[in-house]
Amino acid sequence: MKFFWLAAGLSLLGPPVLAQTAPQANELWRTDNVDRPEAVHVPHGSEWAYIGNQSGAGEETDPPGQGYVSRLNLVTGAWQARWSDGFDDPLGIVSQGDRLYMVDAGRHVIALDMDSGDELDRWTLEIDNVFLNDIAIDPDGRIWVTDTRGGRVFGLVEGSWRLLFEGDPFTGANGIEYVDGWIYVVCSSGIGNLIRVQPDTLATTLLLEGEGSLDGVVTDGRGGLVLSDLRGRLLHWSETSGLTVLDGYEDEEIMLNSIGGTPDGRFIFAPHWSSSRLSAYEIHYPAR
Repeated sequence: MKFFWLAAGLSLLGPPVLAQTAPQANELWRTDNVDRPEAVHVPHGSEWAYIGNQSGAGEETDPPGQGYVSRLNLVTGAWQARWSDGFDDPLGIVSQGDRLYMVDAGRHVIALDMDSGDELDRWTLEIDNVFLNDIAIDPDGRIWVTDTRGGRVFGLVEGSWRLLFEGDPFTGANGIEYVDGWIYVVCSSGIGNLIRVQPDTLATTLLLEGEGSLDGVVTDGRGGLVLSDLRGRLLHWSETSGLTVLDGYEDEEIMLNSIGGTPDGRFIFAPHWSSSRLSAYEIHYPAR
């Protein structure tokens, strides 16, 4: 198993002591022990990071059932390569309670038992020209799902689908995350928008536009966000400090897909779909 670092190392790292004015990222390791990883998720209060592997070429012509979910224990370093398998193309992952929710094959939302990996439920969006991509859940249990192909955001409540947004500024809607009372959506396809949504009123605020092809969005644990640009930039955004480039892969052509992170924003896991690799970072933030 080709890990350059075991997850137990996270618990041995002391708090950052750097004097700085902007967040900085320190790459801890990069492993090739994954297969076309598209998304990573670390549930709040969990010791595990869950990694969705699309396997194959990631094309619609791939044989069904090649995709699987791996998980990495952030305390012991235990690696479960095929924790749950038999999927087509795992995409966004999120969790609530004892359930993990995952988008598969651009059309299904699947609920998994977070301990066993057993499938508990499945919902399919039966419409044409759809590519469901990422997923979020708010405290009321409402599931939010982006449709990158259609530039749409859907809601899934008690098994029923509802179209919430379509078109500008949601063209290329990709990553989605619930953070501190808001839903945040980022857009790919060269649109590069970051949008904040009030979950109850659906009022929207456009926070960024034209910032590459954004794919992933996670909390930094302090009111800001860590973002990924599909073409190869790891970014930080906050209302006070704006946008900071933490790292870049543009020359490596390995892609940077739907990142995951610990709820405090300290550790970020970056999947590289095209090169079948996974990077881990420690993020150092300015003192507050």
